[in-house]
Amino acid sequence: VPDRSGERRAIRPCFVGQRYGRYELLHLLASGGMGSVYVARVLGLAGFERLVAVKLLHPHLAYEQTFVSMFLDEARLAAAIRSPHVVSTVDVGRSGDGTPYLVMDLVIGVNLAELIVGALRAGQPMPRALGIEVLAQTALGLHDAHTATDPGGHPLGIIHRDVSPQNVLVGVDGLARLT
Repeated sequence: VPDRSGERRAIRPCFVGQRYGRYELLHLLASGGMGSVYVARVLGLAGFERLVAVKLLHPHLAYEQTFVSMFLDEARLAAAIRSPHVVSTVDVGRSGDGTPYLVMDLVIGVNLAELIVGALRAGQPMPRALGIEVLAQTALGLHDAHTATDPGGHPLGIIHRDVSPQNVLVGVDGLARLT
């Protein structure tokens, strides 16, 4: 991958089985412009185990201060949002090599894009009532993000810059959640 100077440098791949802090990566879920999201397992005392989602900054961006700052700002702001319609951010850290990561609740389900494509492949539009419900719940999540405050009650001024079908998760519990 070319860096800012135009020179090519290798990208260190993120492998399933690697550990990031207390989190062991199990499966790649998705990859986007700034990072990749994995299903991960966290282990604790007395047999405690929980599945979570871990977002890693792409390795070629992990040492670019601008991208690291944006990534960490995303984690800080997302952690301040309290909403059943926004995926919760529960932890943030850096791996031993300095790669930043954030940990979110794992939503078991599909994203809105997958629902739409599945309906089209079946030769039918997505059911209207389902579409309306998902959009209404997404709007509630956006409202909760836009009205989030810091502990002192001051508005955080959050603006979601990537509302897209891929960033709306529909859980098997019927809730739509914005990532």
